[in-house]
Amino acid sequence: MTSQPPSRTPLSLADVLRAVALQPDLTAHRRRDLASAVRRVAQLIGRDPGLIEAVPRLLARRLAEISPAAHHLSRGRWNNIRSLLGAALKLVQPISPGRHLTSLTPEWQALRDRITMQRMQRSLSRFLHFCSAEGIAPGAVDDAVLQPFAAYLQNSLLKSPAEVLRLTRHAWTLACQQVPGWPDRPFPVVPRTDWYALPWSHFPASLQTDVQSWLDRLAGRDPLEEMPFRAVRPGTLVAREGQLRRFASALVHRGRDPASLRNLADLVEIDTFKEGLRFFLERRGGTSSAIADLAATLKAVARHWVGVDAAHLVRMTAVMRRLEVPRRGLTETNRQRLRPLDDPETRLALLLLPQRLVRLAEQTRQPCRAALLVQMALAVELLLMAPVRGSNLAAIDLERHLVRPGRSRTMVHLIVAPQEVKNDECLEFPLPPETTALLERYRTEFRPALAPAGSTALFPGRGGQPKGRPTLARQISATVFRYTGIRVHTHLFRHIGAKLYLDANPGGYEVMRRVLGHRSIETTTSFYTGLETAATVRHFDDTILRLRRKVAA
Repeated sequence: MTSQPPSRTPLSLADVLRAVALQPDLTAHRRRDLASAVRRVAQLIGRDPGLIEAVPRLLARRLAEISPAAHHLSRGRWNNIRSLLGAALKLVQPISPGRHLTSLTPEWQALRDRITMQRMQRSLSRFLHFCSAEGIAPGAVDDAVLQPFAAYLQNSLLKSPAEVLRLTRHAWTLACQQVPGWPDRPFPVVPRTDWYALPWSHFPASLQTDVQSWLDRLAGRDPLEEMPFRAVRPGTLVAREGQLRRFASALVHRGRDPASLRNLADLVEIDTFKEGLRFFLERRGGTSSAIADLAATLKAVARHWVGVDAAHLVRMTAVMRRLEVPRRGLTETNRQRLRPLDDPETRLALLLLPQRLVRLAEQTRQPCRAALLVQMALAVELLLMAPVRGSNLAAIDLERHLVRPGRSRTMVHLIVAPQEVKNDECLEFPLPPETTALLERYRTEFRPALAPAGSTALFPGRGGQPKGRPTLARQISATVFRYTGIRVHTHLFRHIGAKLYLDANPGGYEVMRRVLGHRSIETTTSFYTGLETAATVRHFDDTILRLRRKVAA
């Protein structure tokens, strides 16, 4: 019997701390700084150093989940901690530095000095130092050099080595075109494998015309046409167009000649319907709600636009049944994102975020930056106190949606008309005094720095028009993560409101139905049944503990 080599246990941060303590070449001051940084990282991750593997890529992912501002760390202090952590890790294993401290060779320095765009300098700096340190001359750079450079990036604490590599490729090729004297050795273009949707120009014009005619009918653009259904919203039209373009592209990737896809009838033939769906099933590794929704869209096209016979619809329905994804309540992803709110400190950090942002704005000298901070404060405040959908939040108009009842100067109601709401239910939120005060201060003191005269958008973007929903959503998510460490999206605030209320009032579904504007109580209960389980269990435990203490007394 041959003996197996003993498995090597991965090093932990505890091993790194021991290496720091035993390193003879370190001064007492340096040893103290390195150990402090390692312990601080372990504290921020929330685990004992002995339980955290000292693997650069694993640590990089952990570090990316930490928001320095949420822990009251300045950007400079956080960068210093990361640098010290990298130096400590280097005592036990090879690791690529966060930045090079050695100078470029004269040849590389001369090239770098010719770059006038700061963005290009930043994107190329790491690669130029790598080549300089490895003794690779500018004229010797080719695509093969990127392989060791990619490995070099992977063995670091960088948040996204793949993104750094992509930016490096792009900046180098751009430098070949724009920087005088730069080596004429551009990197080959690497196609994005995740982009499979082809442009409409790839298909016969008749297909795009048919798709557009169907979309026009969905939108109700012909005022004389009798419509048996309610006109869909612009966002839905964009989604439907994208579904059909991706489905037609999937067929091409499965070997179909794009010239044979002349109209929508060609897309909904039974064999074509199955073949296109197979592309998504194989890509996804199984069914999903998105694939089921795509199949439903194609069936709607077949029924209401192409006009297939009943037998055809029966066969499509049979396929759709096999694609169904059972769903009840919140997704597991949303439940995971809500779980941090069980921690009182995290919950309080979110609830007090608007006030914190206002204080930061008061300390900021740049008017536009201060105004953006208060804008985010107001957006978060409204989502907490009036949990509307993201599209309704972005579209709030000072004159149409913010109404003062009677002659009141202190009361403001946020009112969204039925035709602007997803389920045609009117939304009305009397805003609390604290929210109204923040709204008035933003409107009079900060908003003028962001909006041109005549704009009535509460959250103005370019030209004074309302910010797009995706833009506002990204800004809100980034702000919340930066200052609280919580990963949220705008729609999650509706679930956050339900969680906080149901935690304090288990079973209070009717209140949440009215607040969220659900038509049916079944919608509310199907989403949130069990959401307050943790709070109910805590209440149960408190009852048992009180009884135990009574007996002990």
